[in-house]
Parts: sequence; structure tokens; C-alpha cells
Amino acid sequence: MRINFSDFDMDESIVAPIIYGENRHSTTNRGVVISGETRQELKKFLSGFNASVGTEQTPYYRIDAYFDEQTLWLLEINASFVDGWGTALNLAHASGIKVDSTPLVFPKRFASKSRVYLPELQLFVSELAHLGLHDHNVCEWNGNGVDPIYVYGRVGSKDQPHVLPYDGLRLDNKLNLGVFSREWNGDVVKIPRHYISRFDSWEEIPREVVLKFCDKGSAECERARQSVMFNKPSGKAPFIKRCYNAETLIAQDIVRPTKQDGNNCQLIIFAIGDEPITGYVQYSRSEIINDNSTHGPLRIS
Repeated sequence: MRINFSDFDMDESIVAPIIYGENRHSTTNRGVVISGETRQELKKFLSGFNASVGTEQTPYYRIDAYFDEQTLWLLEINASFVDGWGTALNLAHASGIKVDSTPLVFPKRFASKSRVYLPELQLFVSELAHLGLHDHNVCEWNGNGVDPIYVYGRVGSKDQPHVLPYDGLRLDNKLNLGVFSREWNGDVVKIPRHYISRFDSWEEIPREVVLKFCDKGSAECERARQSVMFNKPSGKAPFIKRCYNAETLIAQDIVRPTKQDGNNCQLIIFAIGDEPITGYVQYSRSEIINDNSTHGPLRIS
């Protein structure tokens, strides 16, 4: 099997009790193991994707993926708001999963645009210290300054070269994965079919799809009050159709998640440049799986 569930011997005393605001952190020792073969193909994918989008500095990615025993389905690549490092490293630490610290290159300073993410960010700094990477600290975010800083929040414009993830807003655009999907052909790592107006007319889109706004911070997304919608509207839907034709919205074939004890399962994988490093598993009964789910460890062999 290329991807399989595994029960880890988790030290509960190490697991962070809170990672978001004041909410209790729900965890399980039921995790997932990704094979070395899968990791190598994911690395090849990232190399091709980075060349396709034209990265100018080393990018930081948070990848949403569904999976079965033979396939890793990449649903979305988040390149601007790349949070969750602390959770991933903490669960790995508690589960005895070794993480190579060599590619974990971050600036000394971290900040969050919202206080609710501070527990997770502070956890990140403590887990970096556990891996021998000291002298990191969390500071206030004011948007100014010239010293390098990694920010939890939607950031990443070229006029702030000291703010990481660099160029994140452009790299975060969901068109990037859709366009690259037309040239990527993987054995293990796969991308659901994307429908983009330059290639596919509105009429060619099937009924059962996921509709995604390309920019989560766009005016169109604000108007719709949601970044993701299920199924193509049956009526004329002039606003959605107009967004599709303007390529501010794309469609994606639906991939069904693997289930575990009635929960939908999703992987969150963190990568720097071409290198997949760590991650965690999300378990939820919701159709859209968010971070208010139960988390389990992920081992990338």
C-alpha cells in the first residue's frame, strides 16, 4: 500500500491542549503513513508546479489532499495563509515520528494577523526549539518593518519582500493548480480534473462539481459569502457563470474522501520549495473539512 492508516503510540502529555483561541484540541492516535514512493512523486509534482507558476523565492505550501491506498488526490494548494506547522510538528513529536529539520528554514520572527492563531504559532516556535532550531520568537504584526517575518494570515505581495510566504497571494490563486493539472501525469499523485473557461465552456461542466473562487479574498468571493460551492447551479446563475467566464472561478471534479469510523478523512501536507516535510490528518463528519476537526499524526516516509 502506498498510503495507509496506522495507530501510533502517542504520548498524550506532549499533545497541545489548545491550538486555536480557547477551543480544546481534539486528537486521535489513528494516523496515516505515506510511502517513500508517494513522497518522491509528490516532490516531483512540487518541482513541476513551482516551475509552472514561476516562483522567485522558496515558497511555503499547505496542501489539502484526499487519498486511498493507491492514490493521493491534491485538491488545493494554499500558498498565502500557510498555518498549522505547530500542530503537525507537535503531533509528530508526540507520536515518535522523526521530522528532518534541515529544510525547516524560517526567519527568526513570526506573527499572526489574528490572536486566535497565536496558540498554534507559539506551539510552532516551541516545536522548532525541540528540533534544535532556537532563537525564533512571536512578535506583534503591524505590516511594517524590513526584517524577515513569517506571518499567519493572508499575506504575500511582492511589495513586501520581507514578508513570508513571499508572493503568496499570487501563488495561492486556484487557477495555478488547474492549469498545471493539464500537464501533470502522475501514477500516485493525481489532481482532479479542473474546468477553466479558456479550455472548457460553461456548458461542458458536469452537474456534480466543486466550484471554487480562484482568490479567496476577491470581491466575487465576498459577494458569494463562501469560497467553495458544491454542484453547478441548475438555473441561469448569471453571477456564477460570469465569474467562471472571467476566470475568477473554476470548477473541479468531485473526489470522495476515504472514511474512517464514519468520518471523512483529509490530509494536510506542509512543504517548503520542492520538499514535502510534515502534516496531519483531519477527521470530520462535515462535507467541507476544516481545522475544527479531529487531528491525527501523519508520517511521510
